[in-house]
Amino acid sequence: MSRLKDTVKHLARWLPHTGARLYAIVIENEETPADDREMEKVQKKFKEAGMNVHLIHPVREDHTFAQRYFSLVSVMYRMRNAKTQWVITIDDDTFFPSIHELLALLSKYDASKPYYLGALSEDWWAVNRYGLMGFGGAGIMISLPLAQTIANHTEDCEEHLRTSAGDISVMDCIYAHSLTKLTHIPSLHQVDMHGDLSGFYESGRELLSLHHWKESVGYRLELDKMHLVADVCETCFLQRWQFPNDLVLTNGFSIVHYPQGHISGTKPGVLGGAIEKVDLNEVERTWGDDINVLHSLAPTRAKMEAESKTSYRLLDSQLVDAGDGVKDTVRQVYFRKGEKGVNEGRDTVMPRTQHVKRG
Repeated sequence: MSRLKDTVKHLARWLPHTGARLYAIVIENEETPADDREMEKVQKKFKEAGMNVHLIHPVREDHTFAQRYFSLVSVMYRMRNAKTQWVITIDDDTFFPSIHELLALLSKYDASKPYYLGALSEDWWAVNRYGLMGFGGAGIMISLPLAQTIANHTEDCEEHLRTSAGDISVMDCIYAHSLTKLTHIPSLHQVDMHGDLSGFYESGRELLSLHHWKESVGYRLELDKMHLVADVCETCFLQRWQFPNDLVLTNGFSIVHYPQGHISGTKPGVLGGAIEKVDLNEVERTWGDDINVLHSLAPTRAKMEAESKTSYRLLDSQLVDAGDGVKDTVRQVYFRKGEKGVNEGRDTVMPRTQHVKRG
């Protein structure tokens, strides 16, 4: 329940007024059921924000985490209506930057046929250990015919779980009772890396889903502030813009200054020697794990030294009135913490304003 409360403002960035229904099985902890009055209060908060969210108790009191997760597929299948085509399982820290882009993805597949869409982990070790499955945090998308198959075998599948992971349980049931195999969607992201993930967020890659943002990049990301820019430019969240003097904006995340010539290649190196040119098509390996990401994030490049990359991270953003009574401007502030011996150790900020283009 505590994690769900914290997620309201983040779900509010993409879920409201979409017609999608979200079902959340909630508990207080493994020993204590969620309080009915508290559930009603949180559900009301969602509805006031335009989100059709239903908080429910576990199907059975003795269900483990994996069984609760797995049971959601059948819960959603039972709650289907004439318009339902897909059921999707997500974690509380799964974020879809654009529901329109997600719908565009789903429209490529015939929902009247059994489909199991998802993404592998970025970490090949996890794929090798757990299998070719849709990892839960990236989002698992199941067409209605396949959801029916799972619902028909729910009792058997939930009584024969081989792990404590819900996404593995979904895979096992699909592979045991259908011929359907995973359709891998590389733009869905489990984000199975730890530490500084700035290289991932600054990669310019297509990101239809994000996960683990509550624990990433060495400090807590505030997706609601980061994603606010989408109010004025829709799909420009995390889009990269290169400016003169080797300055790169990753919209909603960072502004980075590289030493002049390292991107443009217009300046010679020290004493006329060659400079090491930065290829922005390669993902910078800033994370702390020594993991194999060849199948998921290649091509990559080594982490840059501090003297080769000056970064300003998003500190805050606001939707403001540009002067005519209409809030059509997003004002962002990017921040760099002062370093000892640099600029007298003072913190520095870089403001930025974006306006909606009116027709």
